[in-house]
Parts: sequence; C-alpha cells; structure tokens
Amino acid sequence: MADRPIRLLHVDDDADFAEMVSLFLERENEAFDVETVHDVSAGIDLLGTGPFDCVVSDYEMPGETGLDLLRAVRESYPDLPFVLFTGRGSEEIAAEAISAGVSDYLQKGGGTEQYTVLANRIENLVESYRTQRDLQRRIDAIETAREGIGLLDADGRVVYANRAFETTFGYDEGELDGVRISELFVEDVLDGDDCTTLDDDGWAGEALMAHHDGAELLVDVAVSLTAGDEFVFTVQDITTEEQREHDLFVKNRAIDAAPFGIILTDPSLPDNGIVYANEEFERLTGYTEAEILGENCRFLQGPETDPEPVAAMREAIAAAEPVTVELRNYRKDGTPFWNRVTIAPIRDDGEVANYVGFQRDVDEEIESRRERDAVLDRVSDAFFALDRDWRFTYLNDQAERLLDRSTEDLVGKSVWEEFPEAVDTTFEEKYTEAMESQETVSFDEYYPPLDTWFEVRAYPSETGLSVYFRDVTERKANERRLADRTRQFETFGDVLSHDLTAPLTTLDGRLELARETGDLDHLDAAQESLDRIETLVDDLANVMREGSVATDVRPVDLGPVARELWESIDAPDATLDVADVGTIIADEQAVQRLLQNLFRNCVEHAGPRVTIRVGALDDWSGFYVDDDGPGIPPDERDRVFEPGYSTKPDGTGFGTVSVQQIALAHGWDLSITESESGGARFEIRGVERPDDG
Repeated sequence: MADRPIRLLHVDDDADFAEMVSLFLERENEAFDVETVHDVSAGIDLLGTGPFDCVVSDYEMPGETGLDLLRAVRESYPDLPFVLFTGRGSEEIAAEAISAGVSDYLQKGGGTEQYTVLANRIENLVESYRTQRDLQRRIDAIETAREGIGLLDADGRVVYANRAFETTFGYDEGELDGVRISELFVEDVLDGDDCTTLDDDGWAGEALMAHHDGAELLVDVAVSLTAGDEFVFTVQDITTEEQREHDLFVKNRAIDAAPFGIILTDPSLPDNGIVYANEEFERLTGYTEAEILGENCRFLQGPETDPEPVAAMREAIAAAEPVTVELRNYRKDGTPFWNRVTIAPIRDDGEVANYVGFQRDVDEEIESRRERDAVLDRVSDAFFALDRDWRFTYLNDQAERLLDRSTEDLVGKSVWEEFPEAVDTTFEEKYTEAMESQETVSFDEYYPPLDTWFEVRAYPSETGLSVYFRDVTERKANERRLADRTRQFETFGDVLSHDLTAPLTTLDGRLELARETGDLDHLDAAQESLDRIETLVDDLANVMREGSVATDVRPVDLGPVARELWESIDAPDATLDVADVGTIIADEQAVQRLLQNLFRNCVEHAGPRVTIRVGALDDWSGFYVDDDGPGIPPDERDRVFEPGYSTKPDGTGFGTVSVQQIALAHGWDLSITESESGGARFEIRGVERPDDG
C-alpha cells in the first residue's frame, strides 16, 4: 500500500491541533496525503472534489458534529472508511457512531503514540476498503461483462450462463438452462452433440451460431475443460466487429484472477471432491490445485475448528441450499486463519451438478469485531442492537443475563417474534418512534413476563436501533413505598392541627379558670387534656418510626410472640386463640408493635369480652388477626388506614396507620375483610417464610 498515495480528509475545528495531526500522520506514513478543513460543511464540499481514501473527524465542532459529517458521508459514500477521532467520549456518542456506520472510534490523548495507533488503523481500514472495492469491481465485471460466459456439463448442456451469454443469443434469463450447446451452432465445430471430443487444451476459434430468432451470428468462442469434465464456454458476438481484437486469455482467466479463493466440487465424486481451485485459493491455503483435486475441504480443519459451522455447511449441502459461515482453518504450513466460506449449489436441469465455494481470509475483520464487542461487553448497562427489520444483530453479556436468552439464540431473529408480549406496548411504541423520527428516546416500562421494570435508552440510526437498558425494579418499589409514606405523612399535619385544637383549648381555659377562681379542680381537668396531648404525640412518633423499622429481619416464630405479647394487654375478660401460624421472616420488635396495635384495636372496638384469633392464611402466604366484634362496614374499610380516622371519640386514629407502616416496611400487603363471626379481619400477605428461598 505504501507505493499508492493515501488521500485523507481531516476535519477538526482546532487549526493548531489539526496541523499537528497532519504532521504526525504524514511522518508515520509517507503515502499519507492529508487535507484539512475546520468544519463539517467544508468537509462535505471537499469530498466532492475528488476521491478520498479515508475521513478522520473530530466530534465536537461549532454548528454540526462529527456524527453529522458521518451521516452525510454515508449517504454518498456508504463504504468510505470513517474514523471518529475525538477528545470527548461517551456511551451515547459511541452507540450513535456504531449505529451510523463508523469504521473506527479513537479518543485523543495518551501521548504521541496515539498518532501511531491512528495511522495504523487508517492504513488497515484503507487496505480493507480498497480490497473490497476491487473485489466488488471484479465481481461486477463478471456479471456485467460484454462477453458471454457459460458453464457446461460433460454432456455439453448449459449449467450456467451470465446475462451477456443469454442476450448474445436472444434468450431470457434461465431459458438456456439444460440446452445443449451444439443446438446453438450452425456448423458442427465440436464434432458431436457434446464436448467429449475435446482434449485438455480445449478449443478456441470463430464459429457461426444461431440467434433465438433464427439469425446467424459470427461468434468468437473459447471452450476450456476443467478437471471434473465440465467446460467453461466463453462467447463474444463479433458479427459487426470482425476487425476488433479481443483477448480470450483474460476471459478464460476471469475466475482465476478473482481476489478470493474459489473452488468447485462435484457431488457425484466420493466425498463431494474438489474439481477446480483458482490461484487465489492456492495462495490463501498454500495447497496447489494438483494436491487437492478429488479431496474434501476438511483438510483445512484443525484443532481450533469449531464443529458448529462445519455442521452448518454439511446441513446446507445436504439440503442443496446456500450457506455462509466463519470458521478457523489451517494453511498447509499449519498457520491458522479465519475463513469466511460461502457455499452455493449450481444446478443442471434442476439437479445439483456442482457446488461453488468462495473463501476469504477475514482475520482483521474478526479481530476488529472482537475489539468492538469487548468494548460493548464492558458497558455496565445491558445492550442490544436491532437492524431496520427489527432483527437482533448483537447482545452483550448483561443483555443475555437480563433477557435470559443467548446471543446465538436471538441474533437474526425478530424482537417482536421472540418477545411477543412487547407488541402493542410502550416498548414497541417508543422503539418505532425512535426509528421513524431518528431521535433518541428514553423511558421506563414494566415487562410482565420477566416481572421487571426496565429503564431504556434507544439510539436510532439509518441502519437500526441501539438499545441500552437496566433493571430498575428495586428502585421502582422504593419509589412506590416512598410515595405511600409521603401521602400518609402529608395528612399528619392536618390531623394533628385538628386533634390538638380541642385539648389545647380546654387546657388554656382550665388554667385561666384556675388562676381566676383558685379552684384546683380545674387543674385536674387540665391534666386530662395534657394526657390526651401526650397520647397523640406518642402515637405520632410511633407511626413515624415504622417506615424504617424493618432493619433486623430474621426468622420469627409468630405464635409464641403473639401469646407473650397478649400478657401485656390490659383485657382480662378477652380471649386470644392462636392457631398454627408458623415462622416468618421479619423484624421481631416491629411485629410485636403490629400485633399490639391490632390487639388493642380489637379490644377497643369489639368490647372487653372479645375473642381474638391469630392464624395462617389458607395459602400460607401470610397471617391474619380477627375478632368476633361488630366488624367494619365495607365502605369504611379503605378509610381505616387514613391518619386520624377513628370510630371512638377519644381515639387518635394512628394505631392502624402504624400497623400499615410496619407492613409497608416489610413489603407486605395489608387488607381488611370480614371474619367468620362477622367481626373485623386484618389479613397480611406477601410474607416471606424460611423455606420460601
């Protein structure tokens, strides 16, 4: 590559830095010819003046960014190497650059050795770009060649014909398949209906051949024999160009001159043996055609060859279908290389006559892909990429764990088919919005099949969608608990203001009367008001503590705790009945306060002779506390947990609020229903037990 100039476009708004980069790059590689501009618009204009081999651009520039330049370049030059060389790096910039088709991404800094890295990457990208461009030109040349190229079987029947071959004789695509080539000759120049009389040197010359409409054509013909008794048949209509010179050798060597390995195999031979190999295959593998004729390609396999792509090739051949795989192969000298192999059947009259195999060394491409994947795997968030048809193209390790699916299982498959529950949800709505608007979207959404809340950021591009997401289920639960507590605490001020007004007014009046009259009985009444105020303050403090009370959770045998607590309840005529309630995971002191509030509530509202029961719920998901009192009307049950609600004139209304706070602190669900005897029944669900996990 050093002998061929490499024309580089460098775009950076910092003129001094841009000049330094140019100096370093041209010092690293004498072939580099760096042309510098300082904004996106000037870069686009300069690209139109002549061919460039690579673009190197900063990201952050006045007006437009390097990503804007990248998108503009991809519109007109989809394959031109583009390196984002920036001092600003971020997850979003990297994701957008990859999605927009950046060739490489390199951050500034790290000393002058960074320019050596930049120069090496530019050289590798340009070499690959030129190779791909030259390869495509040759492939296009074969398909668009003015000369007709055909492949004949041993019986002289047409197996393949390019478009020029068909149009030379006036046939539509596929009409010549299976036709004997002798039927096209006006004169018998091959001595028979087939080509069996030809020797290894083949035949070349001019001949009269018949057009589909019956007209005669003077055609320059070349026929060459392959090792598998097939024939390459090249034709050029020289009816009106008899004086034009043409080079049959170049046409015969079209396949041999291809810059990738090509082999033909014959399924009629044992083990689908090789019948032809071009020069590039020989150079790629180190084996000569003579050494491998009749052999199966497994001689390229070695200790690091993955059996999976080998099996995929065998299955495709058995099904007579095309296939492309990448696998580790070995050259004759034992050196390994990554080989991208494409195999396709060549049919003769509907039957497979040969298989053609294309082989290409993709070591550098595999290494670049691994480096890119390693970067994405180090991203702390889960990440996957989708193409424009909503098919997965990549998942990192975190995405595999969160989705509980492997890369191999998902790549190439539709996200909506693999996750149908996401159809017609916020996921589909937002992904579609991002893809259509080409604007980044961010949202939080719950995905029921995984029982998970996801925080999602989707970065669109013309090639698809890059999606970063993380599990925020715990954060959402905390937010809900905090919102519940906030709503409750917001009402405490109003409740206290209301409930303290009466005892404070009474206290003030009684003290005034005591001062005016000297009657100490007024002080006794004032003390009752003070006791009422003290009770309100104590109950409020208890409720405020319950939100964070569940800090020392451990197994708690609920039955003995309930019986022991009952001894401290001043209710000599009441009865406690404790059934088999089992062991739960909880903060024991918090559970004691929960039971204490429920027991006192039952005694206060159901009467001194109440019977209170404690037991496990039928599905063992929690426990209950109920009584045989008058119960709570259904239309008032939701209000029971509101601060200040009480059916007793002297009640503070904070007892049941405290119970609910304790339940929330443990992550339990608290509800009220009717007991078997018609009384109140408090059910606590979502309780964890020691044998649950």
